Amino acid sequence: MNRDVSKGIVKLVVTIVDRGNGQKITEICNREQLHFHFICFGCGTADSEMLDYLGIGETEKDVVISMVPDSKIPLLLSTLLEEMQLKSPGKGISFTMPISGIGSLISKLLMREERIKIESEVRKMECNVKYALVIIVVNRGYSDVVMTAAKSVGVTGGTMLDARGIGYEEAEKFLGISIQSEKNILAILCSQKDKHTIMETINQVAGMRTEAGGIVLSLPVDNIIGINGLE
Repeated sequence: MNRDVSKGIVKLVVTIVDRGNGQKITEICNREQLHFHFICFGCGTADSEMLDYLGIGETEKDVVISMVPDSKIPLLLSTLLEEMQLKSPGKGISFTMPISGIGSLISKLLMREERIKIESEVRKMECNVKYALVIIVVNRGYSDVVMTAAKSVGVTGGTMLDARGIGYEEAEKFLGISIQSEKNILAILCSQKDKHTIMETINQVAGMRTEAGGIVLSLPVDNIIGINGLE
């Protein structure tokens, strides 16, 4: 797998909308030729006044996580703003997060229409970050495979949630494999120096070409508290 996003910057676009509107987000993404996204089901916990201030008035939420080449983000956010009416109170919010590492197979799919060379930017990000959040998205039921592999290289634990992958038709054509819709998402906090080993170990046993159908990526983390050995 690729250790870094070396053929173009890929970011996560996270959009939080009222329950039932997540499908509209995925339709917009598919229209823009963006085919890797997941819906998680969330619940707002702030009081009603704060929810109104944040623009997320209902408590039951669809959380849509999309992997998007950086060059396509301005158009996507503009489209979401207009079609999902995100300027209006209570309609939802959307934000982006950088990805510091991603599997080569997914990178090729996401960047197949891009010609961006950003190796120096990737190296700069790597130097400035001490920690990483490794995200693994696998077919439901394969979380134990992931954690067994992670523990073999020193990981002591992680966090899991359920999700549903949608809009995979084009990805299936490109990869030549069937992609299961029901997913487990695992999140593992680690030091930056351990990130590559963890990602490569997991990718070997649970990557896209395995029965687990895994997508492995990492996000930069600035600070950590409450985890012995990482602080």
